[in-house]
This record gives sequence, structure tokens and C-alpha cells, in this order.
Amino acid sequence: MSRGARLLGPLALLCAGWALTAAVWPWSDRSVTDIFVYQRYAQLMADGALPFRDFTFEYPPLAAPVLALGGVLGTSDAAVYEATFGVLMLLAAAACLALVSRLAALTGGSPARAAYALALLPLATGALAREHFDLVPVALALAGLALVAGGRRTSLGFAVLGLGAATKAFPLLVALPALAWLVGRGERRAALRGAAALTAVVLALGGATYALSPAGARYAWSYQVERPVQVESAPAVVMRALDAAGVAGARRVAARNGDALEGPASGPVTAVSTAILLVALAGFALLAARAPSRRALVLAALGSVAAAAAFGKVLSPQFLIWTWPLAALALAWGELRVAALGAAAAVLTFLEFPFRYHDVAAGAGGAVLLVAVRDLALAGCVAAALSSLALGRQDDLLHRARPSVVAGLDQHAVEPDVLVGGLEADRHQGAEAL
Repeated sequence: MSRGARLLGPLALLCAGWALTAAVWPWSDRSVTDIFVYQRYAQLMADGALPFRDFTFEYPPLAAPVLALGGVLGTSDAAVYEATFGVLMLLAAAACLALVSRLAALTGGSPARAAYALALLPLATGALAREHFDLVPVALALAGLALVAGGRRTSLGFAVLGLGAATKAFPLLVALPALAWLVGRGERRAALRGAAALTAVVLALGGATYALSPAGARYAWSYQVERPVQVESAPAVVMRALDAAGVAGARRVAARNGDALEGPASGPVTAVSTAILLVALAGFALLAARAPSRRALVLAALGSVAAAAAFGKVLSPQFLIWTWPLAALALAWGELRVAALGAAAAVLTFLEFPFRYHDVAAGAGGAVLLVAVRDLALAGCVAAALSSLALGRQDDLLHRARPSVVAGLDQHAVEPDVLVGGLEADRHQGAEAL
């Protein structure tokens, strides 16, 4: 059976889930949505206005054509735009499904388990995946990662990561452990070429945006960098706890098309959370540099993305779309702790958003507790990924101590799990011959 044929079952499941998010409550609930913002931007572009120059645009430059494509059948009718945009995101989800299957095959995991797990995304997130454009940068991040892991088109892989970062910034986090991994394997020239390709794409697109409108580019940058603590983030949960204990006040403010918290504790809490994030990112990069396997690369890269969602000062519900491929691939590898915690974080987000979002923003105890448990699950997923990488590094050292077992094999081309499976098969055949 061809690889395309093997994906038919997962694709059918994905499409069924997508239809569910459009027609069946609670998956279809869209009481809090960004789709009307996207429609307004698409209508402005259809009328000839350019983002950044003619209207303020808070996203990176390549987000604009994605939103504009949602209006290919018209931008004046909200229902038509929503349906068209939903089909566009379904195509992006299908690309993600094929890519996680490819990454599973490259890393000694089960492509079928990865594909079916990715297909459950609409069931785990509801209308979030259909009404946000995050699946496009996720697909670009996975494509870039697959190219780097494949080893033949490394520079192209980093260029694709640059395109992802120009759509939404988080694919840059995939590049950090990828560069460290190449350096750790002794492929410094490939790392330099990859870094140059990534930098060239980001600077070219960023420079074009700045040339189009310096003021518009500065606005988009400041909009993202200066965002306050968002009410669903881990720092916000800590601020709520401090407020309940009477240690420091936290007040709700409307900011950046959402709800945020401000108060005396916001600075210190954000600083601690940022420090934890930086430690996690450094840990993923270091462990990737010290492990030769493709699986270590993919786990470190996607773990870095999950860390940004877990410990950043902004945690929008759609960020759980970023982390779903990690849960899918962890299941494909048999990393059940990572898979279970990642899936739990997504499902808890579905239980909270949009149904209880306004309760969270208002500080209702039960809703805040639900978000706190979700944030703990996401942090636990990051910790489990770091632990798995560290244990994998120990296993790698043990394998290196027995060179006769892998004599004559190229470790850059053969995953440890694939190698072990082959040895077991040879042993079985030898027993049958006896």
C-alpha cells in the first residue's frame, strides 16, 4: 500500500472532525472568535488597501496573504468568508497530518499512530483550529523540520522555517535546537548555511515590510512585544493566586483585542516565567546538540514550541494548536507521558474556551482553577519532553560504549529504534533457521 493510500483513513477522520466543528455543539461553539477580524482585514485588502501602510496590522507580513485567501470567494458575506477560511485551514491541517506521518517515519515511530492522532485535532480543540490561521505556520514549521531531519535539503528547511516565522513567530523556536543539533553532529557548515538562509528570508520579508511602512512595521512589533500578561497564561494564574492571598493586587484590563492582568506583581512574575522559559529553551538546544538522532531533533524542536506556550506571558487558546503535533508524535514514539500531558492540555483548553472564557477573565474561582490545571499539564508536557531527551542521551552514551553492535552503520542515517527493530528481526529469523 502506498504512503498516500495509508493516509486516507486519517484524512477521512480529520474531515469528519472538521465537519463536526461546523455543525455540532459544543465543537461548533464560536461565541469568542477572531474570524471577524480576519474578514475585516481581507475586505480591506480586497478593496486595494495594503497592510501596515494603509491600515494597522498586528501580525507578521505573510499572515496577510493567508487572511486574504480566505476571501477568495468574497469578503462581504461573513458566512462565505468563514466557510472559505475553514476549507483553507482544513488543507493546512491535511498538510500537517502528512508531515507528522513523515516525521514519524524519519524518527522510528509509527506513521499511522502519528497521522491518526493528528486527525483528532478538531475533536480536541473545537472550532479553534478552523477559525484561526495558526495551522499554516504549524505546517511550515513541520515542513522545515522534516527537511532538516531528512538531511538533504537543510538550507531549504531553514528557509521554510523563515517563512513560518514571517507568518507567526513561533517557528523560530524550531530553528534554535535544529541549529544546535547540526553543530552537535559536526555539521557546522550546514548549520551556517541554514542560519544564513533563515536570516535572509526573515530579513528580506521584514525589510520589505519596513520599506512599505516604517510606522506600520514598528506598530506590529510593539503590539506583540509589549503585550501585557494575558489572563489564561501561567503568569496570570500566579498573579491571581497572589491576589487571593492578599500579597499583591491584580486588576483586569482590556488590551490587544483581549483581556490581561496588571498589578505590582506582573513584572516579577513575568521575569521569573521568562527565566524558566529561557532555561527550558537552552535545555532543549543543549540536549539536541548532544544527541545524534533525528528523534532528539524533533522532540527538542517541538518541545521548545510547547515551552513558549507554557511559560510565555501570553497563552491564547489557539496556541494549543502549536503543541498538538508534539502530542501526536510522542504517541507515535511510545512517549506516553508527553503524549498524555499534551493531549490533556488541549482538551482542558477546549473545556475552558470559549465556554468559560469570560469567567476566567472575570476571575471566577472554578474557571481560573481549570486554566491553572491546563497550564500545569502543559508545563508537565515540557518537563516530560526534557526528561525523555535526557534519558535518551544516557541511552545513546551506553550504545556508544558498545561500538561492535553498530559497527559499519551510519548513525546519521539509521534511527536507534529502527536499528533495534532490525536486530530483533534478524535474531528471530536466525531462531527459525535453527
